[in-house]
Amino acid sequence: MNKAIIGLGSNVNGGLLLLKKSCMEIAAMAVSARFSSCYETVPVSSIPQPNYQNCVGIIETEWDYDRLYQHFKAMEKAAGRFSQSKLSGEVPLDIDIVVWNDEVKRPRDMVQDYMQIGLLELK
Repeated sequence: MNKAIIGLGSNVNGGLLLLKKSCMEIAAMAVSARFSSCYETVPVSSIPQPNYQNCVGIIETEWDYDRLYQHFKAMEKAAGRFSQSKLSGEVPLDIDIVVWNDEVKRPRDMVQDYMQIGLLELK
């Protein structure tokens, strides 16, 4: 069994609904899943962007890292995220595997408010 801590974010109109829908989809494919509430954070990018809606999840899955990563990228694409999204500052859906089986995969994300707020709520 694999355990992942994931961060989800969106900065578009309807982003809150998109996050909640994504959490339900992830919960359906995971063995177990817990999610924080959704909350608003300011962007950390130098590119001008609207504020984000964020949440954090802790999931257990039988999937390996690569399969889960690819699934999340497919979810992002289905939500309308493409490579130019980062350049434009519009992020319909972002899902990152921040911790995988106690290994921090994205240390920069781990220290940001958008992760810490949700992690504190889940502890």
